[in-house]
Amino acid sequence: MSRILFTGIMPALVSPVNEDGTIREKQLRHLVRDLSQTGITGFYLCGATGEGIAMAPERRMELVEIVKDEAPEGMKLINHIGAGDLATVKRLARHSRAIGLDGISSVPPFFFNYDERGIIDYYRAMSEESEALPLLIYASPLSGAPLPVKTVEKMLGIPGFVGMKYTNPNYYLMSRYKKLAGGDINIINGPDETCMLGLLMGADAAIGSTYNVMPRLFVSIYNAVKSGRIDEARPLQMKADDLIELMLGYDIVSCCKLMLDERGYDIGETNAPMKRLTDAQKADFLDELNALGGVDAFS
Repeated sequence: MSRILFTGIMPALVSPVNEDGTIREKQLRHLVRDLSQTGITGFYLCGATGEGIAMAPERRMELVEIVKDEAPEGMKLINHIGAGDLATVKRLARHSRAIGLDGISSVPPFFFNYDERGIIDYYRAMSEESEALPLLIYASPLSGAPLPVKTVEKMLGIPGFVGMKYTNPNYYLMSRYKKLAGGDINIINGPDETCMLGLLMGADAAIGSTYNVMPRLFVSIYNAVKSGRIDEARPLQMKADDLIELMLGYDIVSCCKLMLDERGYDIGETNAPMKRLTDAQKADFLDELNALGGVDAFS
């Protein structure tokens, strides 16, 4: 059976929350319904953009239950279950299986220094607790844990392991991962600003923060690349990068939430202690966004 289970464009969904960390259910359902109509193929939940690490486990479980209930049939749902303690990881893995999610994912174990055995054991525990639900590494240099190609090759023996969300601009390394198992490994591009490059280098899908606010634009990029229409994809990626460059000067998650608020979703602020924009920064960002054509120029 092929490991290529996830294809297309998948927003790393933002998490609408109140100041006390509770979920804004109405706003979450509204956003999931609307994004599901844009040509995307699924959602990546509770990752960096979804602020999962900054949320209590109970809130994370509540959020994925709401998305599971609201998302149309066939929409793929991947739950990032990474946490600082293995007990929470196992709990979220069991919950993901129980409610019928399509996959789980995690950054490698973080903060402490882990060797290859520790990393593999971490993912094997997820597999066991989820009863081999499709499993993706969230591969990012920010995790601090090394993931040599030989280590990932060993992970192919973990039941349910299918591949990785690859958030790294080193596309040579991506190509080395993609050669594993004769190409039967599900590689998903992470950097939004180089989505086109990732797809050209063999990625099967793309997950990104800015897909919350530019879903149709990235669906068009994906379709153009997969159809071989590179000259059509290039200017679309350049357009997306104009906005991404602006957002990188502030804070990506905060800017996504602000743009969604401007579109009427009332998403709210990021979870404390994550970075938040000041009122002055919000005003400056919106002024610069208007110079690019405004909030509705990118969708």
